[in-house]
Amino acid sequence: MSQPTQPDPQSSRMAGQPAPQPVRPAPPQGDRPSFDELIAQADTTDYSPLAGHLDDETRSALGLPPAPAPLSLDRDLAQQIRTYLLEHPDKIAALPDGARDVIHL
Repeated sequence: MSQPTQPDPQSSRMAGQPAPQPVRPAPPQGDRPSFDELIAQADTTDYSPLAGHLDDETRSALGLPPAPAPLSLDRDLAQQIRTYLLEHPDKIAALPDGARDVIHL
């Protein structure tokens, strides 16, 4: 049985090229957050930028009070709004950047 041939390193396109160098220093190595800490951070997300920009059609489709009534959004309600808006991309396009950022979390 014959051995597979190894490619000649001198015929490589990378032969003679300098080794890549990092662009910036590596971030400091610290303790990584645990899963529970990451979940706790997710619970502190501020959904208020989204609450002020929901139109009456979106509010009525989700069973929310009509505008100008204030909304306090929790994670579950924000997920329902996100699901609804992802089905209506034209509504997402009309939102300001801060509200779109909350949708894409």
